[in-house]
Amino acid sequence: MLPAPGECHLWLTPVRPPRDWPRLLAPEEAARATALPPGPPRDTYTTSRAAQRLLAAHYVGTPPAQVRIDRTCHHCGADHGRPRWLTATPLDYSVAHTAHWILIAVVARGLVGVDMEELRTTPPSPRLVAKSLAAPERDLLAATPPPDRPTAFARLWTRKEAATKLTGHGLATPFASLDTTTPLLAHPRFPTPLHLQDLPVPAPHHLSSLATTHPTTPAPPRRLASLSA
Repeated sequence: MLPAPGECHLWLTPVRPPRDWPRLLAPEEAARATALPPGPPRDTYTTSRAAQRLLAAHYVGTPPAQVRIDRTCHHCGADHGRPRWLTATPLDYSVAHTAHWILIAVVARGLVGVDMEELRTTPPSPRLVAKSLAAPERDLLAATPPPDRPTAFARLWTRKEAATKLTGHGLATPFASLDTTTPLLAHPRFPTPLHLQDLPVPAPHHLSSLATTHPTTPAPPRRLASLSA
């Protein structure tokens, strides 16, 4: 069943060794996975690409290996843009990776961006704060008790990442120009203001945020293991 209007489906899966994932990949993806060194890089890539295909199959009924995914960048035309399923449905999705987890957000109206970060105990450096936070965000961080600043910084960062994943700009948009202290984020590079919201903790010791072009209610995260591969 597709997400209802104004609903976002969230899917979570752990990064794991390939095992049965490779059979879900397209030939070019399988070749790239094989070219990666064994271990985390290959595991993350294989799990992510297989999960994206498994979800498309779940929503539209196409065999995973036959799902067509376009990654053309709308800004420069290179093959590194935000992914989209080439289906007859209006689905849009976004993928977030950490060392141990992959989170995928799916909507059937508008566009979506999601990010997830593993929490760290080390506070951000003054240089990183100055380079990546807008003035209201720096004020917010300065007012946060020192023990809580790593988490506060990670929260701001996930909002920025989610927004720039939605627009496809990535780090090409100066993060210090994005003020994510309010639920609506406008920017000269964005065609429309984006709706930001923090998600419930999707995995232990992680934070996640969502950006959408329309007001959206996220459903509780589901495990990808609930789908048959």
